[in-house]
Amino acid sequence: MNFKMWFKKFTSSQNGLSIIEIIGSIAIISIVLVTFATMSQIYLKTDIKQDHKTDALQVAEKILNELRNNNDFETNGEFEMNKTEYSYKINIDSIDLRNIGEGYKLNLTGSDSSTEVTMFTFLYNNSTQIATVNVSWEE
Repeated sequence: MNFKMWFKKFTSSQNGLSIIEIIGSIAIISIVLVTFATMSQIYLKTDIKQDHKTDALQVAEKILNELRNNNDFETNGEFEMNKTEYSYKINIDSIDLRNIGEGYKLNLTGSDSSTEVTMFTFLYNNSTQIATVNVSWEE
């Protein structure tokens, strides 16, 4: 009897799974489940951070709309939205749009990983002004 015939007879007579095959299957399934769980947590954290940024942009837009309508707003304060406390700071500076040159820069802070957003608008009361609203929050 050669090796091929012996191997064929041995493998065809096997009726069930060996313990090594079962352990290997469980290990592979465990690795896949852990990978999906980790990815879900990362996506959930990213989603929550984006929700906070969206809420902060809504807070800034609400404040800027009030300023555009010539309503007074405290320059520093807090605003609650969706169970999160947002702190804001308003800065209003006069600006002459006719004399804006290469030397004038508007610096807006923030990045994808920051916990603050900044928005600005022009106000046209007696003179032209630029209103900058910085909204931040704790994670």
